[in-house]
Amino acid sequence: MFDQLAAIDARPPLYATTTTPELWSDPHISGKMLDAHLDPHLDLSSYRTEYLERAVSWMIDRFGIGTGRRVADFGCGPGLWTTRLARTGADVTGLDLSTRSLDHAGALAEAEGLFIRYLRRNYLTYREATRYDLVIMIMRDYCALPPDGRAAVLATVRRHLRTGGSFVFDVDSAAAFTDVREQAAYAPSLMDGFWSDGPYFGFHHTYRYERERVSLDKFDIVEAHRRRVFFNWVRYFTPDELAAELTAAGFTDVRVLGDLAGAPYDSRAPHFTAVAHEPPSDGR
Repeated sequence: MFDQLAAIDARPPLYATTTTPELWSDPHISGKMLDAHLDPHLDLSSYRTEYLERAVSWMIDRFGIGTGRRVADFGCGPGLWTTRLARTGADVTGLDLSTRSLDHAGALAEAEGLFIRYLRRNYLTYREATRYDLVIMIMRDYCALPPDGRAAVLATVRRHLRTGGSFVFDVDSAAAFTDVREQAAYAPSLMDGFWSDGPYFGFHHTYRYERERVSLDKFDIVEAHRRRVFFNWVRYFTPDELAAELTAAGFTDVRVLGDLAGAPYDSRAPHFTAVAHEPPSDGR
């Protein structure tokens, strides 16, 4: 028993493994994630409705979204952003790993008489001929990716942007890292049954990786017949660090904003937004 607890408590190597797809494919967890998406008062899986509405309005005005424009939402969830963007008459595509979320998004579009193309795809490996005027990636998904994952998603975005097209996404800031505390917690049915519909014991550890400015929330879920481990990595960026990654990937005219609704950048805020552009054709 001591050895088992010591293994649970051990600090994993940086980016030892990623488990993001499992969150969206597990029938029970994906249902809990969908519930969080649809709660208009939570900033957990989706942003609160008031902020979402302001952000969509800013995007429509800033990027001229409407008839004749193509938009993609990488990690679209239950369609909260795609639905609002499609109401403008734009040609909208949503990508997500969660069948449950995509089913909800499709039903929402059908109820409003909107045509939105939903694809169950991993945006790291998504490939097709379609080119978009705007690609969005919301809720700081970028920060949950390891370095090779971030490089992969930037390559995917560039491959699918039209010349001059825009990529808009938000990230966790370096200021937020100062509030991360290493800690350990244990509880039966940790997080009120979030991790399983049966009985389980949950262990939650938070680790800091100082030099890389990365945090990890690790959840060890022990059930009678299995043990599962979930890793939630977060990379915290400065504007210069993020701009360097985008420039290295080939984007141009990188701009930093305070949020997805176009507010000015605030170095004390826990999040910020980047807007990057696909340069003129380089012969690809």
